[in-house]
Amino acid sequence: MHGYIIDNNLIRHAELPDPVEPGPGEALVKVRSISLNYRDLMVARGRYGRPYEGTFVAGSDMAGDVLDTGPGVEHLRPGDRVVNAPFLDWPAGKLTTDGMMTLVGAGGVDGVLCEQVRYPAAALVHMPSHFSYHEGATLPIAGLTAWASVVSQGHVLAGEWVLLHGTGGVSVFAAQLARIAGARALLTTSSKEKAGRMKAAFGVVETFDYRDEDWPERVRSFTGGTGVDLVVDVAGGQTFANSLKACALHARVSLVGILDGFETRLNPFDIIGRQIQVRGIYTSSAEDLRDLARACEASKLRPCIDRVFPFDEVPAAYDYLESQRHIGKIVCAMP
Repeated sequence: MHGYIIDNNLIRHAELPDPVEPGPGEALVKVRSISLNYRDLMVARGRYGRPYEGTFVAGSDMAGDVLDTGPGVEHLRPGDRVVNAPFLDWPAGKLTTDGMMTLVGAGGVDGVLCEQVRYPAAALVHMPSHFSYHEGATLPIAGLTAWASVVSQGHVLAGEWVLLHGTGGVSVFAAQLARIAGARALLTTSSKEKAGRMKAAFGVVETFDYRDEDWPERVRSFTGGTGVDLVVDVAGGQTFANSLKACALHARVSLVGILDGFETRLNPFDIIGRQIQVRGIYTSSAEDLRDLARACEASKLRPCIDRVFPFDEVPAAYDYLESQRHIGKIVCAMP
């Protein structure tokens, strides 16, 4: 079986053993497509938490076909098109300490960048019927993180202002979900080309250049002086501190990523004085993924795919992700 592994902070092609037949509560899946996330890049470059010893299969997001199921599996049958929840053991509710150790594609837990995977059936979700495999592969982390940030934990309301950063997969999904909910999205980007596309294709109301030091004040002015009600912050770093300055009273901040680094200097009174709620988002559960899939089905949402790489160009796909030239998701087709 062909796949890609992480080996000493490098991603490389490898011949892997074929998976054994699924056991109780498991399913065997033929992987048709995988998508890349910034987290996958950090893992491959050795920048995700502590360095890992040994090798493990890369990748965290896939879409494919069920080939076989083990005893006790009733909601899946061979031929079903499915996507994977990114944790092997986070069925619903709050993430547990043990469940946290089951994030695939990192920390020695094998990922999904291979031809077949054996996976807990409870962590597999039926793909929206109008999706291609490439579109389905975008849901597990980017789509699910945006869903948690905006809907299940962000509790967005119609008419609210939602602030987003950049044009990666999470931000594009968040813009789409905000529009479906009747909220109004604002976005920071340094690219006029990307700003124009986000307005034209994804309903972003206005964009702001994050290179301008006063962009938080401009955001507040654009919203009538009140500020935004919800922030989906994929950047962290000093961007997080600036996001707080753009917030309205009682705003919520979904803190997702660290594209702007791990360290920030902030004024705690920006949180205290405006009574802002800050919540870390670490993707979400299989139950949330099912809710997202149903929402995509009902709204006919189509994920934004920037580029599809063939299987033998996976390392080039990682390099393209690192360049940050994309809008939306980068996908790799499986053989």
